[in-house]
Amino acid sequence: MPTQNLTTNVNMQSAGKIYHNETLTETVSGDRTLNSLLRGNYVYAAVNTSVHKPLYLSRHMEYARASYEKLYGLSPRIDMESLRRRITTLLDENDMPMLGNIVCVYLVPPADNSDNEPDTIIACDRSTIYRGYELISLRPTAILTNYEIPFSGHRTAVSLTTTDYMQAFAARKGAHIALRANRAQRLVSCGEYPVFLAKDGALYTPPAPDTAPQCLERELMTTACDMAGIKVYERNIDASELAGADEIMVFNHTGLQSVLAWGSYYYYNLLARRIERVLDTINRKGEED
Repeated sequence: MPTQNLTTNVNMQSAGKIYHNETLTETVSGDRTLNSLLRGNYVYAAVNTSVHKPLYLSRHMEYARASYEKLYGLSPRIDMESLRRRITTLLDENDMPMLGNIVCVYLVPPADNSDNEPDTIIACDRSTIYRGYELISLRPTAILTNYEIPFSGHRTAVSLTTTDYMQAFAARKGAHIALRANRAQRLVSCGEYPVFLAKDGALYTPPAPDTAPQCLERELMTTACDMAGIKVYERNIDASELAGADEIMVFNHTGLQSVLAWGSYYYYNLLARRIERVLDTINRKGEED
């Protein structure tokens, strides 16, 4: 059985202090509890940080804003400097380590279906042993799961709950991560994060849903590959191609994962090592955003 969780697993029960809009508190003010807020509708971003400073915060929130507008018909106003300051303060107040931390920013629509601005909940998710986005040292084993979710491609309560469920399912099967295929038996993602398959000297990734915005992690992986001299091609990938792949990689909220094995098939990590060399530059660029 795996001894370390290598994917996201947001646990709001141990969030410590949180921000509810502009208020730093142990609980959510008003008539909505944190539990009820985060079991309902929301759009969210999982923001990687380094030395208590968020990376690519503006880009994260652009994608979250695009999803919110698509799903709820309104474009929320986000004060980026205030949000950046609150994230740093939250990490300080919760005495989080100065290495990497993941902070989740939730945009929760009004309960009364009004045109008011969403509630903004900011909560610490987890700490990592990395400084920003890095190549994860432990290589995960994978299983293949088959499921569909509504609003695929958007980061929502449904997508997060499904990802956590499939992560727990993978752990019970003795694996670390759950790759996702759809009804057509085509590879889709690893939970909410993009997956990449290397075969015959080329790197491929499934197309993003045309009904949802792209995601930051796909953008960062594409940029890193370009810097490393690796061309990424978008195309449909049949799940059966996992058996003949040279490498399988996932870029998630912590960084790059190079999959060790799927069933009896084992993979190289040669391209992952090339990409690792440019991740410091990716992180430095993120500090400016």
